[in-house]
Amino acid sequence: MIYKKVFSIFFAVLLSAAAFAQGETDDFSGKWKTEEGDVIVISKSAAGFVGEAEKKKIVILKDINFSDGKWLSAIYNPKKDVTADCELYLEGNQLKIVASKGLFSKTVIWTKEI
Repeated sequence: MIYKKVFSIFFAVLLSAAAFAQGETDDFSGKWKTEEGDVIVISKSAAGFVGEAEKKKIVILKDINFSDGKWLSAIYNPKKDVTADCELYLEGNQLKIVASKGLFSKTVIWTKEI
């Protein structure tokens, strides 16, 4: 009986991991609204994808590339003049960005504008 429960839990975890797996064919192109209300335009470039602030014309996300099963990039915070490594996850119409610098990390969610 306990083996059935363990197997069921393992199977559920495996299925959920597959459902949220990132793929090399993910498309980040479009306009994304940040939590602060700014709009970032992500477009395809020769090196992958790049994200630029719509009004300020500042590169916010650069070198977005698929590597080792993950989308990796560098994110720039112009208010603090800080650049950090990050991982990107497409989750429906949301872009989850997990930025890390040293021991610290921060997660932000951007929403795709339609």
